[in-house]
Amino acid sequence: MMEKVLKEVLAEITPSQQEKEALKTKIDVFINIINKNLKDAKAILGGSGEKDTWLKGAHDADIFVKFNFAKYQDKSGQLSDILEKHLRKIFPTLSRLHGSRDYFQAQEQGFIFEVVPILDIKKAQQAKNITDVSPLHSAWVNKFPKLKDEIRLTKSFCKAQSVYGAESYIQGFSGYICEILTIYYKSFSKLVNAALQWDDKVIIDVEKYYKNKDAVLFEMNKAKLHSPLILIDPVQKDRNAAAALSMEKFDLFRKAKWKILRA
Repeated sequence: MMEKVLKEVLAEITPSQQEKEALKTKIDVFINIINKNLKDAKAILGGSGEKDTWLKGAHDADIFVKFNFAKYQDKSGQLSDILEKHLRKIFPTLSRLHGSRDYFQAQEQGFIFEVVPILDIKKAQQAKNITDVSPLHSAWVNKFPKLKDEIRLTKSFCKAQSVYGAESYIQGFSGYICEILTIYYKSFSKLVNAALQWDDKVIIDVEKYYKNKDAVLFEMNKAKLHSPLILIDPVQKDRNAAAALSMEKFDLFRKAKWKILRA
């Protein structure tokens, strides 16, 4: 019975091939406009769009502009200013938003593009800012293509519980957390069943960077261990991907009922 329900839900939340193609066209046009005359940098699709884990009806996309590492590694703090000068020539009504590194928002034909300047790195240790690691997150998730639909179910479930989003005013489950958890448990149903048994402190190390859970608690920076879920980033050993998760949202997730999935 539950398998049938999940298939029905999946049909409701998965973008059709037509929708995917329409979105790809919009994104390709936008990226090509940015890349025209852009030197020592390149715009690419990022986030759930690049991972193909986005939900039907999406009206936004993350675009990363990768700056040559060798040339810009010592100018990490200037990337937003450098990119803004280029973008303002193309999108006069561009909005600059504050973040760990300032990024930009452009609205084109009712679609929102968030443009993030990053360094083009090959390994997480080279990062000067957490956003630099984003393409590495995508590459890791893309190693599990058979779980993309399961990830969609997890994201839809979190949205239905109002626990989706890592922003400071939400303190919930980011898209990346949903992806890591689903991959770790190998399906949405196994994840939510396991969550029913979670205690108030859960440690998950997907890539097994640490010998055991005690080693995680002993070796990691104590400032990163305050969240109820310690989720070791698969591409960054010393990072807790769930550091911003609040106890309230954690509790809502582990006690949620499946029937709310369709809310």
